[in-house]
Amino acid sequence: MALPALNDSDPIVRDSLVGVFGRDPVEQFLVPQNIVRHIVVTIDNLPRHKVAAELRPVKPTNGQAVTTTQGAVTVLSEANFQRYAPLARVVQGTNVKALAVVYERLYPLFQQAYEDLGYPGKYFNDRLVEVIDNLLQTPEVPAPIPVVQPKVFWEYADAGLENRSAGQKLLIRMGPQNARIIKAKLRDFRAEIVNKK
Repeated sequence: MALPALNDSDPIVRDSLVGVFGRDPVEQFLVPQNIVRHIVVTIDNLPRHKVAAELRPVKPTNGQAVTTTQGAVTVLSEANFQRYAPLARVVQGTNVKALAVVYERLYPLFQQAYEDLGYPGKYFNDRLVEVIDNLLQTPEVPAPIPVVQPKVFWEYADAGLENRSAGQKLLIRMGPQNARIIKAKLRDFRAEIVNKK
């Protein structure tokens, strides 16, 4: 099956993802425009310090960060971890083999979007594996996780956590249980895409 041009690829990508995740999760979580470009730029940015929120392929998590105060210390609340539970449930139910088949079929689109970012002659699959490896190195941080609010946004009180990559900080923010689910699926997906290439 011939793939459409990258700029016309949203319908086929959306339909392919519906085939893996189901219609409701795709409508609930996916930003429906520029899907491939947003996936590629976000994956490329996850090991860096910042990810551009307006370029994320996934809709923002509902609500603001939820914190509680324990004495003089502010921590991420259990309710904050619950905000990410619906996404973690979708990830947990994902058929990784089916996702890898879709990824392989659509791979030329991902490759083109990656080269368009300024990486001619580099393979997006190599970058994806690097990024998964970075995410898998996220430490499991037991709750409660102390935070501070120096300006507008909450930051981890522990400078060692705050200086981690954007992707690792996101996994920590999701809470230990959700992070475990996502890391397990990332390991499985990594095995699929490394064996294929």
